Amino acid sequence: MLEVLRQLDAGFGPMAHAFQLGEFALWVGSGISREAPSLGGIIARALEHLRVKAVDPATQAVYLQPFRTALTLGGYSIVAAEPHFPEPFETWPSNVQEGIIDSLWNRYSALLDIRIPGTDNDYMLWDAVDVRAAFANPKPPQAAHLGIAILILEGALREVASANWDGFIEAAVVRLGGTLAGNLQVVVDPSHLRDAPGKARLIKFHGCVVHATEVPALYRKFLVGSTQQIAEWPYANFYAAIRGEVISLATNHRALMTGLSLQDGNLQAAFVAARQANPWPWPVTPQAHVFCENEIGNGQRQMLQAVYRDSYNNAIEAIETSALLQAWGEQVLIALVLKTLGGKFHALVQLAIGGGALAAEAAAITETLDGLRNHVAELAVGNRTAFVDQAIALWSRVLSLFRTGRLPERSDGYEILTMGSVDTIPNDQNAQATGLGELGIALALVERGRSDGRWKLASPAGLELSGGSIVASGNRPGSEPRSVFFARTAGIAIAMEKKGAFANDNTIVIHADDVWKQMNGGEDEVDSPRSRSRAPGRTGANGTQHICIGALLASENNIEQLANSFFAEFIL
Repeated sequence: MLEVLRQLDAGFGPMAHAFQLGEFALWVGSGISREAPSLGGIIARALEHLRVKAVDPATQAVYLQPFRTALTLGGYSIVAAEPHFPEPFETWPSNVQEGIIDSLWNRYSALLDIRIPGTDNDYMLWDAVDVRAAFANPKPPQAAHLGIAILILEGALREVASANWDGFIEAAVVRLGGTLAGNLQVVVDPSHLRDAPGKARLIKFHGCVVHATEVPALYRKFLVGSTQQIAEWPYANFYAAIRGEVISLATNHRALMTGLSLQDGNLQAAFVAARQANPWPWPVTPQAHVFCENEIGNGQRQMLQAVYRDSYNNAIEAIETSALLQAWGEQVLIALVLKTLGGKFHALVQLAIGGGALAAEAAAITETLDGLRNHVAELAVGNRTAFVDQAIALWSRVLSLFRTGRLPERSDGYEILTMGSVDTIPNDQNAQATGLGELGIALALVERGRSDGRWKLASPAGLELSGGSIVASGNRPGSEPRSVFFARTAGIAIAMEKKGAFANDNTIVIHADDVWKQMNGGEDEVDSPRSRSRAPGRTGANGTQHICIGALLASENNIEQLANSFFAEFIL
């Protein structure tokens, strides 16, 4: 993950900045939906359905030849398969199963185009695969879908084009944002293009199994998978409205592609049409087309050839190198979330200290914030979905306590940093007035102490309010962990105190403003009689320590003074 961030900071830096401004459309394919039925699984379901019909004397006459055709579409020998016809496909020798599925992997659309006399044209998908049952009871959204949802909610991602039938992106937005309304406009039917807009639009140009399951009479016909459907898509009037929007995305937005092989001819045709309408020049900065892959595949290379046409042969290496962000889509999406949130904090910090004595230190503060971002990225190992779930929970806890003094209303929801993209922050008076820049400075100072080896940081051990926003402990034997709270105002800190947040008598509260200090006669007091922040008598605890970022910003002239003053008050 850290290596992906380094790419986004360096050669792909302009691309990452343009992404944060909403210049990119995200194009997604099956590679980001690992929890959906795999292509191999869909192939196996189709073959088993045909096999059952082919060995049944009552239906053998109709289904035996289509079954034999399906097995040999990819060039597999029927002789090797025939002895196993009486047995379920899943029990066939593994080398036979794998050989057949591998041969059909790039021929799945032809498999779905096999016709059965007396049935509907989409029989292979609707009945043989039974796409509704195949996609029933989906698992929760995974890391990639959650990353997409966060980028939508933060205003960085406004257009998504999906070849996937599943509903994972929609489910991720509902989970994190509470609702689709106002957040995501889902387009399956042309009539959806007239629906109220959201922060982003999701165009499902190959249809949606969720819609088709709920209202098959209306949405079944929009499921695209067979060779004939893919061949008709660029030309048939039935697809004209959706096709027009897809071509518009290809024409007017830079493209970030993940999990999308581009082997389907209809997508190639869309980018050819886009070139004819308004061709992308070469060279182009930032990149206009970026693939999240280990290497450029044939379908992606064909698209680049179509997009850049006459320029391609004279700059093959440069074009392909500029287009290859060498990482998997899940990694890139998580890294873009970290990059986007970091970029917003950069802007907020600069506004918080602009015009003051510390204005010249903005780069030093934001560099430390990037260090915190990178430290978080280093933790994204193993199960990335579990990591993203934990990160969302901690992030939302920190922001909710900071803003309101309350724990998040929804335990699995997401707390948005700012409503718009990073370029809207200088004109977002609400964002500037809520102390988010000071929060960024506080996080930078806490991170500097951690990176200097002064203390360690951890998530709260439980869900109780008294656990704090984070937990800090000194890097010395016997150091007791202390709950650390970030509070936008003194009023929020007092409200948390009344709820028992500081009851453990071993808490640090970091205020965005300087009101607490003013209330206590200019001192950041530990045992203020006015606040009753410490129980009477000897308890052996440190008491509740209050630190005011606003006061530190007003009194210090450079980053070293600011850090040292903070360290002196952050007692562990």
